[in-house]
Order: sequence, then C-alpha cells, then structure tokens
Amino acid sequence: MRRDLLRPRRLSRDPRLSASRIRVRSAAVGDGYFPKSDEEKLSRGFFVPDDLLTKTENGFRIVGRISDVINVAGKKVNPVEVEAHLLRFRGVRQAVVFGRPSALRNEEVAACVVASPGVIEGDLLDFCRRGLSGWQVPKRIFIVDVIPANERGKISRRELGLRFATGQERSVLR
Repeated sequence: MRRDLLRPRRLSRDPRLSASRIRVRSAAVGDGYFPKSDEEKLSRGFFVPDDLLTKTENGFRIVGRISDVINVAGKKVNPVEVEAHLLRFRGVRQAVVFGRPSALRNEEVAACVVASPGVIEGDLLDFCRRGLSGWQVPKRIFIVDVIPANERGKISRRELGLRFATGQERSVLR
C-alpha cells in the first residue's frame, strides 16, 4: 500500500472552542461503515473521530472523547476542564469528573477525588464555584480512597455515573 495514502490530507477543527473534534480528509478514508452507515462520521473521503483535541505549539493533543462530554441543560461540559480545576486545589491528588442523570437538567456534573485528610466536599465545591462557570460546577464531589476502575483496570466515566447515580449522601468507597 502506498504510504502517501495513509497521511491525512487535511485536518480542521473549530478554533473558537477550547477543545473540539477534528475532521480528517484523506484518500485512505473508507466509504462508510458496514453494515450500518454513519455518514456524519465516515463518508465522502472524510472521517470524524470521537476524540476531542486542543491545538498545541507541537500539534494536536487528545484531551477527551465526545462521549465523555456532559450535557447540562443543553450546555456542554468537558470533564477534563473541571478535573484540571479540581487538581489545582491543595491536597487533591486525583480527580475524575462524570455526568449523572438529572430529571431537570438531563445530566449533572459530579466528581470523585482522592485527597489528603482534611479536604472536604464543601471546600471543593466553593473552590469550583469561584473558578468555573455555574453549569460546570459539580453538584456532588465524592471523596474516595481510590478511584474505582472497571474489570479491565480502566476508569470509565459512564460506569462512575451509574455507580454514583443514587444520590447517596456518603461515598461507599471511603
């Protein structure tokens, strides 16, 4: 196979957004998926992966997936941005942000954090209210000893959303 067919001919992204999807145009892009086509993602020489990217001085950096985006009353929240903010709080060692079902807002933002003793949910929520837009602020932050992983050892935002969907007042993991 010719190597020049494997190189993307054109990459484009939306420069107005902090993270966006790319659209790749190449002679190596297939005609579609089988048996069920998805013309938005793959057709007419274009491929649109589910990755969210930001532009850096060295190229592009993958910062998440479109399926990770949380839909809060029509506003989109990239969990990576909220995680970065939580990690700025002194004593927070790890943070994973995910969406939980919400009757009023479609989804709500929630988080699990691994933190030093003395870090409490109320202080983290105040910190988020001061530095994030209102729709980005988690409704609940669960302080846990370890971020739960699935059977393959990976952290799944979707599984965390289901696991913490009950609205428990106290995390079962601490």
